[in-house]
Amino acid sequence: MRIQAKKPIKLRGKIIGGEAPLVCIPIVAAEEPELESQAKNIAELCPDIIEWRVDYFKDVCDLKMVKKALKTIRDIISDIPIIFTFRSSLEGGFLEVKDDIRFSIIEQIINTGEVDVVDIELISGKAKIEKIKRTAKTNNVPLILSYHNFSKTPSVEFMLDKIKQQVSNGANIAKIAVMPENEEDVLNLLSATLKARKDLPDIPLITMSMGDLGIISRIAGGIFGSDLTFGACGKTSAPGQIPITELREAMKPL
Repeated sequence: MRIQAKKPIKLRGKIIGGEAPLVCIPIVAAEEPELESQAKNIAELCPDIIEWRVDYFKDVCDLKMVKKALKTIRDIISDIPIIFTFRSSLEGGFLEVKDDIRFSIIEQIINTGEVDVVDIELISGKAKIEKIKRTAKTNNVPLILSYHNFSKTPSVEFMLDKIKQQVSNGANIAKIAVMPENEEDVLNLLSATLKARKDLPDIPLITMSMGDLGIISRIAGGIFGSDLTFGACGKTSAPGQIPITELREAMKPL
């Protein structure tokens, strides 16, 4: 049996950090009609969680339009939990947006009560993290603090330290996504995941090795302590995401 988080998080009936890793599909639409179509297609696949990568949305800086699009998504997907992610361009975000605008949008969307989890980057810095953390706590919205590296896989010690920093900065869920250059890099990501799960047992973890080399981490990461993996329904939000039907089949116990 895999090691579970001591403080699992319940999201509309789904448990992250529980007996089995959850499967998430991202919405990555630029226009509202495409967003509605993606939401409908994804909802039919019944993922455990949906992530709205709002940085792909062309009207992302228009709060009124973001709220409208969020309501569209919620009406379509019903009670599937939503992770709201306005990714920084420094860590793979699709659009480059000034931090003051980005964080204002994030904070006001948390206050709508329509999202279940929010993801921001560890590099945001203590002041911004603290502000979002207060807003998230007020609204009972768990906070993911994340680290992404699209060029390489750092050492096991570096990745473990990043997760420790995420925990010390108040993350309810810690996330690491890195790019492997060889097979050893994938093993290092899985090793860092297992060490983090054992050394930092309280909160749920999300870890992945990206690209084709890292696909095994998306399938088997739960064995090592990762509590969420990302599948795809058409468009992907990161290299190496595979169709959810194939992912679920591969994740079935023997």
